[in-house]
Amino acid sequence: MGMGLYIHIPFCARRCSYCDFCTVEYDGNLVRQYHDLLKKEVEMYPASERVETLYFGGGSPSLYPVELLRDLMSFISCSFDAAPVEVTIEANPWELNLKNLKQWRDIGFNRLSIGIQSSEREILERCDRPVPKNLRDRLMASRDIFENLNLDFILGLPGENESNVAGNLEMISAINPDHVSYYVFDSDHETKLMRLVHDDIIDLPRQEIVEGLHDIILDSLSKMGFSRYEISSWERGRRECLHNLKYWRNEQYMGFGVSAGSHFDRKRYVNTSDLLEYRYLVNLRRRPVFELRENSVIQEVFETLFMGLRLMEGVDLSKLELPDELNNTLVSELRAHLGDYLSPDNSRIRLNDNGMDFSRSVLEKLIDIKEEMVIAFST
Repeated sequence: MGMGLYIHIPFCARRCSYCDFCTVEYDGNLVRQYHDLLKKEVEMYPASERVETLYFGGGSPSLYPVELLRDLMSFISCSFDAAPVEVTIEANPWELNLKNLKQWRDIGFNRLSIGIQSSEREILERCDRPVPKNLRDRLMASRDIFENLNLDFILGLPGENESNVAGNLEMISAINPDHVSYYVFDSDHETKLMRLVHDDIIDLPRQEIVEGLHDIILDSLSKMGFSRYEISSWERGRRECLHNLKYWRNEQYMGFGVSAGSHFDRKRYVNTSDLLEYRYLVNLRRRPVFELRENSVIQEVFETLFMGLRLMEGVDLSKLELPDELNNTLVSELRAHLGDYLSPDNSRIRLNDNGMDFSRSVLEKLIDIKEEMVIAFST
């Protein structure tokens, strides 16, 4: 099994009001400087495993000049044992034209992930996210050129209602993607949108409305033939996102660029989100790491649980590699605290339907269990 490789392209034409990702306003000169920095950073890490998945995220990787994408793909192939089975580029609707689509495919991208967020123009405009008038045509062209297509949506933006969700579901049915990501808007982050909410300028839909709409989404996607394999992800035709599965299974992956994270040999590290600091450190030939931690065994176990419980498959207990006594203690604690949320499967820790619906509560309870297990593990 190979590792995943993530490339963060932070540049955007504008910043959507709900976004809390590391982004930078697009500037051609800055883009080319960043491109050189990315290659320098890659050179600091010796190739040690085969690259199985490659993912260009952002930001808006679809804004990145095609010649630079081609150069970066070639550079990665030369720097690593890279023959990835899945190569994803994230794209915004504005860059979905035939020329770009064909060039991305020719470069080697075999999976396209499009950030739609909503089919309702009014909702998007409230969130500082204009949308092309011919969006449907652009999506159909994407469907024609890419055999593996994902559409991203967000549930719970200002103005969300049953009619908007019906429009999103109709779009999914018409475009016929292989994968759908449908995220519930996370209001915990400090964003422009949340500042407007706190100032009583914009209202978010009530929690009970969001929950009802989520039930409609679950039922409708199932009827369309999609299988839910992760809290916010559905696929059909065995088109799970292989790269994201590496995150959720707590496997090995490396990230390059500002704010990119890595998990390798029980070490977890995150790059600086400050582009100036990133440039300064990389030009000194120093790894631009902001945070580095080498996990203890118990930390690794709970990171595996935090991520793996997002998946319908859950966590295979045998892969935790704990001594029998500690494994039994862990299972007892999990069942004592989370019994109503877990399936009865003895070989795996999996959330049942109730657990998937209340996954946030489950993850909060895991923190308490971790503290008890740290004490048990140290005695």
